[in-house]
Amino acid sequence: MSAERYAAMARKHWTKWLPEKVAELKAAGDWESTLRTRGKWAAERVLELMQQGYQQHEAEEVALSELILLKPEPKANLESWERKELSALEREYRKTHRE
Repeated sequence: MSAERYAAMARKHWTKWLPEKVAELKAAGDWESTLRTRGKWAAERVLELMQQGYQQHEAEEVALSELILLKPEPKANLESWERKELSALEREYRKTHRE
């Protein structure tokens, strides 16, 4: 994917799940530049990981979780089932990524 596509993905995700962050960035006039920067960083991170031997889908999973698909804010109006699913996913992640 391109940096522009990652930036669009961030826009959609952050608008829904990070309303406070979006409001802060917009108030500071940094919203659009932050999206472009994050999209660029994600594209660079995907390439870096692919050079290390990751397949594209694996590299995107890592890069997107680090830079684009950030954890929802507590006030993001999650439905009950979404809170439970997020909690379960976080527990599973912690179990499989212990060092």
